Amino acid sequence: MEANSKAHAAAPPFMQRAPRRAVSPRILTDRSFRAALGLTAFFAVWQALTSLGVIDAFLLPSPVAVAGALWDMALDGSLWVHLGASLQRVAVGFALACVVGMALGLMCGWWRSVADFVRPVVEALRPIPPLAWIPITILWFGLGDAASYFLVFLGAVFPAFVATYTAVRGLDRNQMNAALCLGATPWQLFTDVLIPASLPIILPGLRIALGVGWMCVVTAELIAAQTGLGYLIQQSRMLFQINNVVAGMVAIGLVGFAMSAVLERIERRVNAWAPSERN
Repeated sequence: MEANSKAHAAAPPFMQRAPRRAVSPRILTDRSFRAALGLTAFFAVWQALTSLGVIDAFLLPSPVAVAGALWDMALDGSLWVHLGASLQRVAVGFALACVVGMALGLMCGWWRSVADFVRPVVEALRPIPPLAWIPITILWFGLGDAASYFLVFLGAVFPAFVATYTAVRGLDRNQMNAALCLGATPWQLFTDVLIPASLPIILPGLRIALGVGWMCVVTAELIAAQTGLGYLIQQSRMLFQINNVVAGMVAIGLVGFAMSAVLERIERRVNAWAPSERN
């Protein structure tokens, strides 16, 4: 055994065998492939259950039927009208929630005295579900976009606030002291230390806020709107167009998935330095 190992070590480089590397299947290495495979398996099982009659195709249409309904609505333009209305409401409400939630979170996290005044109000309002706000929202804003903006704002502002407040309060004070010892100004302390160190917690919170915002906009459109994917689902239900109901739900899921994926890509790019993103 020892002689063989010595002979192998003494052999010329071109005669030595390269060590074998474990060949990992693509499914274990490519995240996009795994995601596509998971979605394909989900729709395949759904199609099989409806085709075999295990699930009533009237109560839950097959993916093929839903895809046909989406195609028909895309051709007549109704899908784009409702999708555009929902996207506008989510974008406006989410943007307002990010500005207000992050600003309040930064102030409360930085100044304890401000937190003593603001946090009790936030913690009292946060458990109230957006659905409970619908009656008073209709009284305040009527049936229209303003009511939807407000409900999306209510749903998204609290996750944004909690994530920002938690990030600032959990900041390592040694970093702040080191920056001060190096002569950092208050503005440099804020932009070069506080914000970068808080982003690994703030950005996941914003993704959660976006998901809550989508749930709120659909809830608002079911009751207090004349356009949007929620309105499409409600009208289709009243007309027993179950294909369109499920098609609207699938459209919400796909668009929400795409928006969350974009935010996750931005999060990975911004937080590339963080230990959680090094692998």
